[in-house]
Amino acid sequence: MNAEELMEEMRPDVDRCVQRNETLARMRVGEVDRELLQRLVIAEHNCQESELAAYGLLVARHRHETPARLFGFTIHTIAEAHALMGPVAESVGLRPEDLKIATSGLLGRAVGSLTAPGALASPAAVALYLHSDLAVWCTVFDELARLAGEKEAAPEPLIDYLEWWGSEPPATLTSGVREVITYGLAHGEEPEEVLTFARQLHSIVDDYWGYVSSGR
Repeated sequence: MNAEELMEEMRPDVDRCVQRNETLARMRVGEVDRELLQRLVIAEHNCQESELAAYGLLVARHRHETPARLFGFTIHTIAEAHALMGPVAESVGLRPEDLKIATSGLLGRAVGSLTAPGALASPAAVALYLHSDLAVWCTVFDELARLAGEKEAAPEPLIDYLEWWGSEPPATLTSGVREVITYGLAHGEEPEEVLTFARQLHSIVDDYWGYVSSGR
């Protein structure tokens, strides 16, 4: 399989992650409270912190310009999102001290899963995971923003943050993902191993959104 085929192979995984999202289901029927919105912001903060560390390590480990450019772009994007979190947290009643990094529960497990690839993973595998992960998040955030606006179920800074991500991964990132997958395959990564790594998506999505929905 080539890069395009691997990305297409992940499409059903992305769709399943979106379709079974419990937070979206709760938003549709008006069962979203302040505590859930707070958990969403806490989860975002935690995962941004984890991903900034992980992609920094990936740049240090994979210094060829092809993977380094994609992972550097990812760091920049996450850092831009991270800079928006102060007003978002305040809008749902969180204080800076509420945004500590989770070490237990579903969110703690998600944080660990997001951090580990920085030290262990190969470029193509990370690139395919990254694109699939962002495809889920953009789709879910876009729909959450739409529903929250219609139902007046979230404060404006949070809705603005959700909309900031757009409805799909940016073209620059998608192009970079193709290049890095192609690069990785040319340097010995096996397509099945790349796909197996990317399919960790389900467990990370389940842990993140399980925490947001239930607080466990």
